[in-house]
Amino acid sequence: METNKGLDYSTLHKLDSPANQLIRKSIWGDQDIGQQSFITPWYLDELIRKTGIKRDTYVLDIGSGVGGPAIYIAEKTGCRIMGIDISDVGVERARKFAKESSLSDRVTFHLGDAMEMPFPDSTFDLAISINVMNVFKDKIGLFQQVISVLKPNGIFALLSGTIDMPDDPEIIENMARGYLIPQYYDTVDGYKSKLKEAGFRILEVTEYVEDFRIQNKLWGDAYKKHYDAIVKEQGKENTDYHIIYFDTYLRLIDEGRAGNHLFISRKPGNFKNSKETHP
Repeated sequence: METNKGLDYSTLHKLDSPANQLIRKSIWGDQDIGQQSFITPWYLDELIRKTGIKRDTYVLDIGSGVGGPAIYIAEKTGCRIMGIDISDVGVERARKFAKESSLSDRVTFHLGDAMEMPFPDSTFDLAISINVMNVFKDKIGLFQQVISVLKPNGIFALLSGTIDMPDDPEIIENMARGYLIPQYYDTVDGYKSKLKEAGFRILEVTEYVEDFRIQNKLWGDAYKKHYDAIVKEQGKENTDYHIIYFDTYLRLIDEGRAGNHLFISRKPGNFKNSKETHP
C-alpha cells in the first residue's frame, strides 16, 4: 500500500504569508473560515444537511488541513471531530484554531497518514473528505482504511473534483502537478467502482459544477491579480504553472469533463473488517 509520506503541504498551510493572505481575501473575503481548495461554507452546510451530523456524532475528517472546515462543522452541530493530516504545519495551525475557538474539547487533530489509520476499528460514526482525495494515488487502499475505522452502518461522505481526462498530453501534464501537490484524478464512475470494491454501498452522488466553476475562476483570477506577490513567495515557475493549471481546469469544466461531486456511502452493518485493530 502506497502512503502519502513525503508530500509537502507547508506552503499551502502558511495562511499568514503575505501572498496567501491576498489570495484568500480575493477568493473568500468574509467567508474565509480557514478552508483550502475550492471549499466555501455553503458546501459544509450541504454536508451537514445531507449526512445529518448531530451533537452525538463522532466524525473523522481525512485531510483536515489547518482545521477550518472541522471547526466550522463542530461549531454548527456540537459534534466531536478528529482530523488527520500529514502536514505538521497544518496540524499545528489547526490545533491553534481549535484552542482559539474554545473547541479543543470537541475538535482534535492528529498528525499522521490516512493510508495507515492510527485509530481502532469501528471508532467513527461518519468520515468526511473535503476536496483532498486527488492527492491519494491508492484510493482503494485509502477507502479500505476508512471503512475499517467506521462503525457498522457508518457513513463516508467524500467531496472531490472529478475529471474525465482527455487524451491530450499537454492537458494531462498541466493538471498532473496540481495545486502545489501532485494530483491523481478519477472519474465519477471510477470513484463509484473503487468505493464498491472497498466494501461501501453508495447511497447518493450529487454534482456541484456551477459553484465549482466559480471557485476555480476565483483562484485563477487571484493568481493573476497578485502575480508579483505570489512570485516572491512561490517563484515565477510555480506561479506561472498555477495560472495555467486553473485556466486548464476551467476549460475542462466548460467542456463538461470536470466537476465536483459529493459521494455518500454506507459501511454495511455486517461488514467484516480486515485491517488489524490498532492499540
